[in-house]
Amino acid sequence: MPREEASRSKSPKYKCEKPPCVHIVVDDRRKIFKVFIEDYDYIMPIEISKIIKACKLIESDPRLKRYREALDDEIDYLARRYLEAEPLTEEE
Repeated sequence: MPREEASRSKSPKYKCEKPPCVHIVVDDRRKIFKVFIEDYDYIMPIEISKIIKACKLIESDPRLKRYREALDDEIDYLARRYLEAEPLTEEE
């Protein structure tokens, strides 16, 4: 959902100071929750099962215990090479 739609609520409780952000939004009255990933212009819901699956994969892959998380230009390299994705520029 576009960021503008999410900002219509009376009192935003979730602020993303440095995107991307992960929000776990909880409604106690209805006893529901949802995980959202927020980047600069969008807030995207994500299934908890996908998050759990990714965490289990990271935890169970013995190679990753010897690896480090990609940083800066390495992130762009991985996105281009393996996801066929181009990073967004500030103009976009």
